Amino acid sequence: MRIAILSCQNVKDDSNCVSEGCMRAFNTCSASFDRYQGEEVELVGHNTCAGCPTLYAYDKILRRVKPLVEFARAEKIHFSSCMMKMCPFWQKYKQVIEDAYPQVEVIIGTDAKQGDSLDAMADIFHRLLADTSGDITDEFNALIAKARAAQAAQ
Repeated sequence: MRIAILSCQNVKDDSNCVSEGCMRAFNTCSASFDRYQGEEVELVGHNTCAGCPTLYAYDKILRRVKPLVEFARAEKIHFSSCMMKMCPFWQKYKQVIEDAYPQVEVIIGTDAKQGDSLDAMADIFHRLLADTSGDITDEFNALIAKARAAQAAQ
């Protein structure tokens, strides 16, 4: 099974996200990738959307997906969890991709599944996108420190 990931350009660029959560979920066959348990899977590409829509957003998303499908031969494209939670246009992007490439399945989520509560992620990315004084590393280090403090208190 040939799999690609499409992430939010704003999250990738503005928060310095390296897709660690997406890659960890893929490598451990967990979260949205649990559907592939026992199958031979290969991550063949990773790209971002073209940023928040303009008049040509739907053409631009196809330009981002075309090499994933036509060059890397992805059979399934996972929209990253940040797209699932942060992008108000993901449903339209999904439809545009499915219309152009009906042989490709578009799956919503990477390190989370569609329907999972991602309120903490939304809060983190809202702060990162609205306040550029920090980046994703700072946010995750703060979360780790908070979890370690809670664990030590037990």
